[in-house]
Amino acid sequence: MAVKSLGYVVIEARDLSAWRDFACGIAGLMPAACERNDAAAFRMDDRPFRLWVQQGDRDGFVAPGWEFATRADYEDALTRLEAAGRSVERGDVMEARERKVYELARSSDPAGNAMELFYGRFVDYAPFVSPAGVTRFVTGDSGDMGMGHIVLTAPNFEETHAFYKDVLGFSDTDLGRFYLMGGGAEDPGVGFAFLHCNSRHHSLALGQLPESPNGAVHMMLEVGTLEDVGRAYDRVLKSKGKVPLSATLGRHVNDKMTSFYMQTPGGFDIEYGWNGLVIHPESWVPTTSLAVSDWGHKWAHEKDD
Repeated sequence: MAVKSLGYVVIEARDLSAWRDFACGIAGLMPAACERNDAAAFRMDDRPFRLWVQQGDRDGFVAPGWEFATRADYEDALTRLEAAGRSVERGDVMEARERKVYELARSSDPAGNAMELFYGRFVDYAPFVSPAGVTRFVTGDSGDMGMGHIVLTAPNFEETHAFYKDVLGFSDTDLGRFYLMGGGAEDPGVGFAFLHCNSRHHSLALGQLPESPNGAVHMMLEVGTLEDVGRAYDRVLKSKGKVPLSATLGRHVNDKMTSFYMQTPGGFDIEYGWNGLVIHPESWVPTTSLAVSDWGHKWAHEKDD
C-alpha cells in the first residue's frame, strides 16, 4: 500500500544553536524533548517532533520520514523496495524508539535521495505553543496530511518519478513544465512532478535538476492564517539578512499556496505558506502547469526589470 504522509524530516547541522534560533524564533516551531545532546527536535502539532536536527560535519537536508498506516503497508513497501533493487536497512529497536515509532527502515530512491520509512503513530498530548505566536501549523485531522511537503532533485527524472508511483504508491497531482529561458525553440523546459499521498496537494515534488548540494530544494510548512505568514515574513526582514529571503510573497498556480521562501541554516529553503489546495485523491485528475505563480515569488537571484 501507499505512503500515508510525510511524517518528519531529518536534517544535519554543524551548529545546533543556529537551528534552534531559526526553528523557534523565525519559523515558530516549538522545541521538543530530546534525549540526545547532539540533536534537537521541534514540534508543530501533537506529534513528539516533526523536525529532527542532528549534529554532523555538514549542513543540509538528510531524509524525509515517510509514514505508513499499518505494519502490513510498511512491510509491503519494504518488499517492493527490495524487488526494485533498492537497498533496505532496518533500524533496531533503539533507533525506532528515538524516532518515536514502532519500526523504522532506511532506503533511497533511484536519484540517490535518502529516505526513512516507518509506521506507528506516537502523539505528545502536551498542547502546541509556538514561541513566535504562530496560531497553528496545518497537518490535518490527527496529522493525516503530514507535516508539509518536500522538493527533491532527480536528474534521472522519468525513472525516479516512476519509482515513487510504482514502488511507494504516490499519485500525480500536477505535471509541471517550466520554461526558464522564455519558452523559445532552444528552451526544452524543466520537468516537475507534484505527487500526493493524501489530501494535501502534494507531499513530494521532483525536479528534473542536478543533484542539490544541500540535499533538497526546499520543504514547505503551512500555517493557519495569512497573518501567520505575514508575521513570519516580518521576522525574516527584521533579521537584516541573518535569515536570507529567497523569494518574496506570492501565490502558486497549482496548489494555490500564498507563501514566501527563506533560507534555512542548512542551505536549503523553507516555503512558509497558507491556504494550500486540498484535493480529493480518489477523483483528482492530474493537471499540467506551465507557470509557477499567479503573482509574486520574485527570487533573490532574479534581476529587476
